[in-house]
Amino acid sequence: MNNEIDVRKIVRIVMEKWWWFAIGVGFFVLLGTAYYLRKAPDWVTDATIVLRQKDSSIGEQLGSLAMLGLGGNTAAEDEVVVLSSRGLITQALDALNLWEASYVKDGFRYRGEFQNPALTIEYLQLSERGEDRPFLVYVKPTKKGYKVRVKSGFFHRSTTKVASLDEPVETLAGTLLIHPNRELSRDTTYRVIHKRHELVVADYRKRISVTLHKKESNIIKLSMKSPMPDRDRVLLHQLIEQYNLNAIVDKNMLASNTASFINERMNIITAELSEAEKTVSQYKEKNKIADIETQARLVLEANSVEQQAMAEIETQLNLVDYIDEFLHNDSKQGNLIPANIGITDAALESSLSEYNSIVLQRMRIQRTATENNPVLEQMDLQLASMRQNIIATISSVRESLRIRQRNLQAQDSKFNRQIKDAPEQEREYVRIVRDQKIKEQLYLFLYEKREENALMLAATTIPAKILDVPQRDVRSRTPKLMNLLVICFILGLLFPAALLYIYTLFNDKVDDAKEYERRVKAPMLGEIVQNSRQAHIAIREGESTVSAELFRLIRTNLRFIIPSSVKNPVILVTSSINGEGKSYISSNIALSLAILGKKVALVGLDIRKPMIAQYFGLAQKGHLTDYLAEPSVTIDDVIVPSGEHKNLDLLPCGTIPPNPAELLQTKRVEELFAELRKRYDYIIVDTAPVALVSDTYLLDRIADMTIFVSRYKYTPTEMIDYLNQLIEQERMHNVACVLNGTKSSRKGYGYGAQES
Repeated sequence: MNNEIDVRKIVRIVMEKWWWFAIGVGFFVLLGTAYYLRKAPDWVTDATIVLRQKDSSIGEQLGSLAMLGLGGNTAAEDEVVVLSSRGLITQALDALNLWEASYVKDGFRYRGEFQNPALTIEYLQLSERGEDRPFLVYVKPTKKGYKVRVKSGFFHRSTTKVASLDEPVETLAGTLLIHPNRELSRDTTYRVIHKRHELVVADYRKRISVTLHKKESNIIKLSMKSPMPDRDRVLLHQLIEQYNLNAIVDKNMLASNTASFINERMNIITAELSEAEKTVSQYKEKNKIADIETQARLVLEANSVEQQAMAEIETQLNLVDYIDEFLHNDSKQGNLIPANIGITDAALESSLSEYNSIVLQRMRIQRTATENNPVLEQMDLQLASMRQNIIATISSVRESLRIRQRNLQAQDSKFNRQIKDAPEQEREYVRIVRDQKIKEQLYLFLYEKREENALMLAATTIPAKILDVPQRDVRSRTPKLMNLLVICFILGLLFPAALLYIYTLFNDKVDDAKEYERRVKAPMLGEIVQNSRQAHIAIREGESTVSAELFRLIRTNLRFIIPSSVKNPVILVTSSINGEGKSYISSNIALSLAILGKKVALVGLDIRKPMIAQYFGLAQKGHLTDYLAEPSVTIDDVIVPSGEHKNLDLLPCGTIPPNPAELLQTKRVEELFAELRKRYDYIIVDTAPVALVSDTYLLDRIADMTIFVSRYKYTPTEMIDYLNQLIEQERMHNVACVLNGTKSSRKGYGYGAQES
């Protein structure tokens, strides 16, 4: 198979079909201009924010890992998902009430209205179609009232004319009540698009793009593209504001949990401290003690370090027990664990912080996802595992604290032995005062933590700082007229080119004379232009039309192809299939030779479909088949003057026999042509197509030459290979080709009259 690109053929096809490209370019340019006039321009509105680092040490560690190629900024990537989540977009749309889109017709375009829409529509009762599918409401003021048109899809439309908009309007979408917000102009049309909320959220999610500035950075870029940049600017600002508000709410949730815990513990400690102070007072009053307090204070100061350490351990045990109780409470599964309450164990405090971070992250994702979301399921498994680890850590911390407590109690026992000999009243008083001091220290500790938590709750650090406020990019307008026209121009060239490619791909006809001449393995006698006069005779004495000149050229070329040793040659004229013009070619070649002064006989041996008599307008169809079948018929009985020239005689076919092939194999055929060679200088034989029947092969024995006729844009290209195969197999000898029906504009003659 030949895969070479024939550039000359491509250029020829393009030149022949230039008007295809002119129409294509014109059509697409007009289409692009109409689109430009009707399409409201789109603008890009963008904003940039930076996320504040919650923990600088963690940020440095993540940065180091990123430099080593071991990790990225997963926290920022999570916030990208949060910023583009359905829940956050729904909150922003709710805050701005952007559930419907209002437009007013401005020239050929519809211009969006954002802050002061012309219409507000109240949907009193929607139909099933109105609830399920989006629909458009068009309101056009007229002289007699208003025309309300509702469109839902391509095929569902309704038009209602009303005198006033004060009454409900019945449409295919349901019952609507239209409220004009200002005086409506008769020169324009107003449009409102209604969709279900989930569809509106989906549309905005497609328009809003949230991306990281760099993979390792905390800078996030938000952008939108639409014909309403003012609305997009306000929406992006609201989206950032809502994101910050949600983050603050999440932070305050942890602080509120911690505050509740501290207040609960302080209430208990306050009651215990009050009871301890009351016990001291009652003991002093009962025993009438005056200066024993000074003595007890001196004793207690001697052991103040151990007492303070025991108070701290008691506090830590209380905190650890509370956290353990919290984790074992099934009603608080999934809640935030109180943090920053004074636990001194670094491992336990770190575990609690990590657990709370994952709980907050799960809360964010849960706002926009279903319960069976695989991410939530994975996080639940992770939280359950972390709870077990925290419980195990608490057990370890509790055991460590109790060991320290036992050590301090041993030291306290030594101190107690030192005051064993003290009076009973003094010993009892020291014990009571010691309990009071422990409760007092625990109360002061919790009070301090409550104040710290209150300060954290009051601090409103915004998690996302705006670097670039939402603003329209003045260079982002699309479509641009020149770019659009260039694209339309290219499409106007490509579309016809694609059609031409498809046409040539499926076109299996001979449509290139040069390619035909190159592929066929036989000499070319010449080309014959298309006969625009629809006449069977194209050459007459004295005429100089293009067709006549081309037949004269073929006549000249015959003299070079017929061997000089051959006298009175017999020339077969055939083709591959019907309709290629072999009878037309044979008739005019015979006539051209007759005009030259040669005696010519034109024999009609296309027995199955004879055309010679019809071409020359003969009343009787001839008796050639009678001659071949009946010995009594003589050659003079079948020869008929042509009527076109005195040197041209015809032998029309005659009656179509039932056995043409057998008839052409009789000896009468050799006798006929032997006699014709004696009487005529040239014998032209019009025979049957070779691809359909075998008649022509049977006549090859009496022929000196074969003219094979093909027709431009009619003969299948596969017939070229068929002809070459016949030549290689020597089933026809001394073959020459004629291409019929080419365009006259392809011939470079500077003289001669055109066909008319």
